[in-house]
Amino acid sequence: MASAPLRERRVFPWQPWLLLSPTLVTLMLLVLLPLLQTVHHAFTQDAHGFTPPHTTLTFENFRLLATDTAWWYAVRTTVIFALSAVLAETVLGLALALLLQKVDIRLRGLLLAIMLIPWAIPAVVAARLWSWMLNGHYGILNAALMTTGITHQSSNWATTPEGMLGIMVLVDIWQATPFMTLLALAGLQSLPGETLEAACLDGATAFQTFRAITLPLLWRPLMAAALFRLLDALRMFDLSSVLYGADLRGMTLSVFVQTQLVQFGMQGYAAASALSSVAIIAMTAGLFWFCVCPRTPRHLP
Repeated sequence: MASAPLRERRVFPWQPWLLLSPTLVTLMLLVLLPLLQTVHHAFTQDAHGFTPPHTTLTFENFRLLATDTAWWYAVRTTVIFALSAVLAETVLGLALALLLQKVDIRLRGLLLAIMLIPWAIPAVVAARLWSWMLNGHYGILNAALMTTGITHQSSNWATTPEGMLGIMVLVDIWQATPFMTLLALAGLQSLPGETLEAACLDGATAFQTFRAITLPLLWRPLMAAALFRLLDALRMFDLSSVLYGADLRGMTLSVFVQTQLVQFGMQGYAAASALSSVAIIAMTAGLFWFCVCPRTPRHLP
């Protein structure tokens, strides 16, 4: 009787990793070296950049940062901006995707191409265009309102912190909603058609079908897209920098770090604020994912 064949010993596939090793090493160096240098500056450099690096670790930069009202104002502006913009973009993107799904496929492609134009425009260009349109002296929005008789004098939309924050949210919604629409439409196209047809045959209304079937099936992909947009919004730099520069009322975390490093030359303080910004972004994204991902909308009774 022939003996059973010997079980093949599994060999680690080292050849693909060997071919990828130059790229992986390069990426590690590009990521780790700046990170290690940032950590070194944050714990050794003087907060004001006036003295040589300390020989021992110091938490002076973080202590001063915790008492800096400008830092906490930037944290507040960034978090409110990111959450408000992403929430509006997700709701509008889903609503537009539902409308586009009912349109003929040829017309849908044309509408998508037109809608994606704001997403294709660089954020710096979009911010400059909106700053011109919202200008209190020669902006087209004030001119349109005065021509139609809605207002009788021009308004400066960025005179208050709430107005400045609202303008940033508006510009981000205008630019990023097409991206969320595209992702939501792709998710809707992947839903099982037989399930939706069965609900229709059972007499479910459009709202009941959306709430009990479409939204639960689309929830996790939609929240993953929202998390991606949230991370992008939390690190936003260009809108705030172009619209308001170093104005504290519209400063985000990225602009705060850039201001401390470039304008004031405080490397240690800028490094500490950069590490703290990463912590704020990670904490906000983690809380968002923890709150929205495990929970699936309940079905209708």
